[in-house]
Amino acid sequence: MPGFVDAHCHLEWALTAGLAPGGEFGRWLGTFLTAVSAAGPGFTTAAADAGALAALRAGTTTLCDSGPTGAGAGAMARLGLQGLSCVEAFGTGPSETLGPALRRIRNAYGHAVTEPAPGVVIGMAPHAPYSVGPAFWEILLRDPELSSRPWSTHFAESPAELEAIGTGGGTIATALSSRGVRPAQWPGEGGEGVITRLARAGALRRGTVAAHCVQLTPDEPALLADFGVRVAHCPVSNAYLGCGVAPLRALRDAGVRIGLGTDSPASAGNYDVRAAARAGALMQRNAGLSLTPRELVRLATLGGAEALGLDDELGSIAPGKRANMVALAPALRASGVDPCVAALDPETRVTRVWTDGVLRLVDADVPGIDVARIATRAAEARQSVC
Repeated sequence: MPGFVDAHCHLEWALTAGLAPGGEFGRWLGTFLTAVSAAGPGFTTAAADAGALAALRAGTTTLCDSGPTGAGAGAMARLGLQGLSCVEAFGTGPSETLGPALRRIRNAYGHAVTEPAPGVVIGMAPHAPYSVGPAFWEILLRDPELSSRPWSTHFAESPAELEAIGTGGGTIATALSSRGVRPAQWPGEGGEGVITRLARAGALRRGTVAAHCVQLTPDEPALLADFGVRVAHCPVSNAYLGCGVAPLRALRDAGVRIGLGTDSPASAGNYDVRAAARAGALMQRNAGLSLTPRELVRLATLGGAEALGLDDELGSIAPGKRANMVALAPALRASGVDPCVAALDPETRVTRVWTDGVLRLVDADVPGIDVARIATRAAEARQSVC
């Protein structure tokens, strides 16, 4: 079948499982920021390699990675994965104070693009509206090089986000204050959501991959569609952080392109798109939307490719597309049933993975890659945050 497409993940946080307990988003964020501030040299590189290996073993061939250092690009290239590697930007102050933030993102971006990464496109990721303010967002949009790249971000993830960008208060503000940062402010009127405020400020960019999009007002799915913003649905993370249930029916009815994202182990993800599909099915069923196995498989493959703007190249097996494929050994209980049911069964195993027709995975082994060394370096790096 087609290789799985992860429309939103963070490879640099592959070694952060369990560091911040689940619960309300802002409180989780504060704990997470404190934990990763202790990370030692080489942490993000070791983590990105471990995350890329986990994704490959889960049958992912294409992903959209976001991280502050750009280490994901090299990891994707080494493991044979394809897609987007977006360097995260942060900056909440007025324009005259943002010189260091712009230099940091340009340096990280420059480092990422110099690494050989066939099949990997380097993109930009203004992190979120509370961590990138209107002034810095506009600077990034007006930068000829950075604005021409693919973009990824987090939009309307939690109830705390609107409070942070609207009043400057709440749990996200408390979390950022521990790092000496105030949340960015996006003006708006009472009752307006995050997306509406961003649209008024001119911050919505066509083709942007927006993770989460859970806390939307009734008219905001149509607004996302009008501006050509695509959505990466991350049900596991949304549940772990108490963010709510994404309005998939409204997004789908509005014509928004939707894929599945795994986020990262920091919020209980494990780079397994099939696990995200199963979690999404349960959450949506409780919200009144029943997704068929075929719809879920489409979200995990072609839907993800559409969200990344790569559906002309991948997401299905067709003449002229990249030969990005997986072979599955169906669970015994799934033998002879609908192939989509079998593909989603948690006991069905990924046995082979190809990208561009090149065999990348044979059972758990990766030809030409010292997976034991990746595991050793990951274990050493993990100790710096434990």
